[in-house]
Amino acid sequence: MTTTINANTTAGLVYSADTSGIIKVQSNGVTTNSVAWVNFNGTGTVAIRASYNVSSITDNGTGDYTINFTNAMPDANYTFGYGLAYDTGGATPTNYTALSIKQGVFATFNTTTACRIYTVYTASGSGGPNDMEVVRVAFFGN
Repeated sequence: MTTTINANTTAGLVYSADTSGIIKVQSNGVTTNSVAWVNFNGTGTVAIRASYNVSSITDNGTGDYTINFTNAMPDANYTFGYGLAYDTGGATPTNYTALSIKQGVFATFNTTTACRIYTVYTASGSGGPNDMEVVRVAFFGN
């Protein structure tokens, strides 16, 4: 359950709460804030740097991760945005490849409790799933 602050045209500002500690901001019943987000290291031993409503990351193999939610989503129709960084040969942030058509994330399934994603890096038109040093994913839904 959540704490919901909803501004709508018929009732004005409506507030409902429970004891979960989750806050949702809504406009006419549509959630307008991220319902979960995570920043994690996807190389070696996968480690969460910071997160909200993410309990853990499962490393399923090269560039293959399952993001597990602390509190389940209301349904599996959420969406996500992402950002990646892959070190192309140096130890400083200036050597990270900028997000471009060479990098991407795709999801194989959404459930209410987890989302499995693949991170991909392709150089010169070849390549495939690849572990990323910085993976940032934000989830949006009702």
